[in-house]
Amino acid sequence: MPKAKKGKVTHISIFAEKFLNRNIYNSDEYALRIFFSEVIGPKISKYAQLVKHEKDTVYIAVKNSVVKNEIMLTRRKIIKLLNEFPGIGKINEIKIVQN
Repeated sequence: MPKAKKGKVTHISIFAEKFLNRNIYNSDEYALRIFFSEVIGPKISKYAQLVKHEKDTVYIAVKNSVVKNEIMLTRRKIIKLLNEFPGIGKINEIKIVQN
């Protein structure tokens, strides 16, 4: 991919490709996010989303403490169901971040 130079005209596709590579997840990450929404259910998925998956840890962002508590109570079930998802390694831990 050619690098943008100062003062030169650069095609928009170069910037679009950089943006998509940096900000859009690959298809496996996207599929995991969709699967996560199905695992936790439609009511909770309005207030919680999978932020990132790193090695054996899943990071979840929640909007309030009620949802955080609900996820903490069902974390073993969530871990078990996420471990059944093909293409990711074994998940041992859930970390919750409140917005």
